[in-house]
Amino acid sequence: MAYSTPYDYNEESIRKLDEKFSEIENDRFLYCIQDQQKWDIEKVNHFIAQLRTSHTFTLKELDRLKQLEPTYNKEYSTNHRRYITTAQEVVSKMTSTLSGFKKIVAEFRNKGKNKKDVTIMDDTSLYTGPYMKNLFGWDVYQDQSAQDLLNELNSFLEDATECIDIAMKMITDEIAISNDPDTAFPIYQKDYYRSVSDSRLLIQMIESQRPDLDNDFVKALEEAEDAKKLIASLFHTFNRERFAYNSACVAIHEGKKAELTKDESLIWGLENETKVKRLRLLLDHILEYTEENEKVIGWEGMLKGYFVMRLLYWCGWNGTKNESMLNYITKRCEGKIGVVKMGAVMTEKRKLAKNLSPTEDHDQQLAFNRQIDAFIDSIVPDSPEHH
Repeated sequence: MAYSTPYDYNEESIRKLDEKFSEIENDRFLYCIQDQQKWDIEKVNHFIAQLRTSHTFTLKELDRLKQLEPTYNKEYSTNHRRYITTAQEVVSKMTSTLSGFKKIVAEFRNKGKNKKDVTIMDDTSLYTGPYMKNLFGWDVYQDQSAQDLLNELNSFLEDATECIDIAMKMITDEIAISNDPDTAFPIYQKDYYRSVSDSRLLIQMIESQRPDLDNDFVKALEEAEDAKKLIASLFHTFNRERFAYNSACVAIHEGKKAELTKDESLIWGLENETKVKRLRLLLDHILEYTEENEKVIGWEGMLKGYFVMRLLYWCGWNGTKNESMLNYITKRCEGKIGVVKMGAVMTEKRKLAKNLSPTEDHDQQLAFNRQIDAFIDSIVPDSPEHH
């Protein structure tokens, strides 16, 4: 009767396999190699060579898993799904590992009639059943070959165990996230905003070539009773390229629904719809604001660098040289008033860092924000409520 394989391609079987990937004791090993099999030096060296080949593959898998693990379940889309997403894929990648181990263990299986539905590892004195200690120990071998085989075997088992432990943790975490919308949705949002920010050309191309957008993911989100639950269930379903396309389609669709322009959707995202609409009101009435606050205009007749810097922070700017927000403000103010370049803004930022403490800076920004919000509320009483 043939032995069952040590795995049958499901998570539970790999957990059982992991239990068997444990260190082999000296006495059990000596009992098997001497009293059961009568191995000679040539056979020992043969299996050392085979085992080292399998160990090399195991170390490669372990290195890849260690590189992949830190970010794998922190990203919504992945190009590694077929590498690690199911136990079947884990096992298929470890074929050489398991094959080498199985060959060694098969040599030590118990004598007599093979038992039905018993794995090789459950039918060997390397792991189970009675055994007899050898009085002479390693001294029966004049060289180190037998000791080398056990050392190589246990070193291999340690690395194989780590491979499976990492893979199973990744799989377990992946399954948990896909069943937990509260965990999956923030991961989706982070990847969505990053993807949209990186996909300006793609969004422009889609808008120009496909005015009547028809995207399965967009449609599914629209029809879902619980969009967050759907998003969680699709965790790691899309590779990066498909996710970028879907995100672009979502951005276009949601932007139209919220009556945001393409640039507004790209810069601020839909979650800042209210802020964007209030910014429009301010910039559309910027001359009225400057009449009430003359100090915001510099000698060259443009909005001062300090004012623009504070306004950018009010808009949600992160303090980098990314000019998308500034370009939007400049374009919206065309024909009304000029706006300084990013260089002037960064100069003011450096002055602020040099002359103000973080607390003073924070207080000044809050005062600025209150002034801007009060002006917007005054020009249009029913303007979108600020947060």
